[in-house]
Amino acid sequence: MKKLSLGLQTFSKVINGGCVYVDKTEHIYELIQGNCVFFARPRRFGKSLLCSTLKELFSGNRELFKGLWIDTQSQYDWQEYPVIHLDLSMTSSVTPEALQNSLMLSIGKIAKLYKLGKILQTTPGAMLEEVVVSLKEKYKQNVVIIIDEYDNPIINHLDDIKKAKELQDVLKNFYVYIKGLDENLKFVFVTGVSRFSKASIFSGMNQFNDISMDPRYAHLVGYTQNEISFYFREHLERIAFLKKISLDDLRESLRVWYNGYRFWSDMPYKLPNFDESKLTCIYSPYSIINFIDRVEYKNYWSETATPQALLDLIKISHYAALPIDGLTVDQNDLSTIDIFHIPLITILFQTGYLTIKSYNQITQKYVIGYPNKEVAETASTQILAYLTEWSLTDVNALVDNIQEAIRSCDINKLIEEIKRVYAKIPNTIQVNQEKYFQSIFYTVLMMIGTTIDVEINTNIGRIDATIETRDLIYIIEFKLDKTAKIAIDQIKEKKYFERYLDKLKKIIFVGINFSSREKNINEYLSEVLK
Repeated sequence: MKKLSLGLQTFSKVINGGCVYVDKTEHIYELIQGNCVFFARPRRFGKSLLCSTLKELFSGNRELFKGLWIDTQSQYDWQEYPVIHLDLSMTSSVTPEALQNSLMLSIGKIAKLYKLGKILQTTPGAMLEEVVVSLKEKYKQNVVIIIDEYDNPIINHLDDIKKAKELQDVLKNFYVYIKGLDENLKFVFVTGVSRFSKASIFSGMNQFNDISMDPRYAHLVGYTQNEISFYFREHLERIAFLKKISLDDLRESLRVWYNGYRFWSDMPYKLPNFDESKLTCIYSPYSIINFIDRVEYKNYWSETATPQALLDLIKISHYAALPIDGLTVDQNDLSTIDIFHIPLITILFQTGYLTIKSYNQITQKYVIGYPNKEVAETASTQILAYLTEWSLTDVNALVDNIQEAIRSCDINKLIEEIKRVYAKIPNTIQVNQEKYFQSIFYTVLMMIGTTIDVEINTNIGRIDATIETRDLIYIIEFKLDKTAKIAIDQIKEKKYFERYLDKLKKIIFVGINFSSREKNINEYLSEVLK
């Protein structure tokens, strides 16, 4: 049984250490047919391992790829190229000056590695230019540039727009040199979390091909279900034996907990030799590897991939609505962002907290939501704890109380617990909009591990929320500055309950009215469908 690559992001260490490597080289071979490529994915999805793999590939280290697809089934020529590999997550960004000095230090190390002699300490961009030209002269080959986490200095300071803009200017002045080096470059690959607009980061660099939402590169990083079943087969068999369950039951549990990520659009047209049926959702490698190691369902990815600045951004920006399942958005909502205008939905999609659920070719709209149980529960818990300034112990106690209220059909207890949440949110970040009150309610419900659906379209209306347990279905309607009776009447008049009758469960109507003056629930009614 091969070892797990826990904590490893270096391709040579994975291979030489006898660890499981999910062979991505067929996708990589297609990737390197391009020239200048940008690729965005959330943290902990394998971007750094991909960059390391590209570095070894262009360095001509064929022995590391022995037996992999690119070695046995491709026409790759294994030519050796000089490679400049920069990881901006390893740079200092405390100040713009620190970032500039850190970039120059990194480029200086590359010059020393290739024994280029002394490089003048001028600016990061000028040093990069000198190193690229020197490498081409020395090796008589064009140069490969790989930049991992290009936006890390900015992402870490989203809560401080002034500093983020200053850091952005440093990076912009650095990246602009790549454009002028085109004739000296074999391949350029840039990864990051966010897709900042070209005008703000890659000014004038129109040669970048953004493949972030291209279905042809859907599985360049991340694991598919088939890859997990094939490469981790022995590990899964061991876990199934230990847990005394079938392999199918184990796979289904993994799917509920960790699958569901989709960052690509539907295929806009039929490409030759491309099988669209293979576009299955992906898993975070970090979650899968940690689960296999610990044999315990936990929130691995979401507990380690949350930038503190993202939570700060949520708190200081007076957003009217927090992330919820079933939101309908267009391409612009998911694509590039500008540092002075960062839509919450966009940044949550790009950082992996929301994902594409479906796409309508006719309306060209996307439906987005939480990808899986891991993200829904933990993201909601983190956001709520941050907004209320409760400890995680307090939040977990709240979850226990709400779960018990729902199971026992105690509507009074359920509402009183949720009212405590609204009362703890500082008035400086409250918004007098129905969406705000609803989204806080949804965020609370997402934590409890019960089946939650929100904003469900019916033939004559839209249900605000439903909660489903083994025996019960709650149909919830919200109002702002009206009455709970109006909410209940709407459930009845539009017959929201009809779609659930075949489930043969007890159905409970819940009408809730929020008061913009009290910033809380001020009235609620419940009624059992007879």
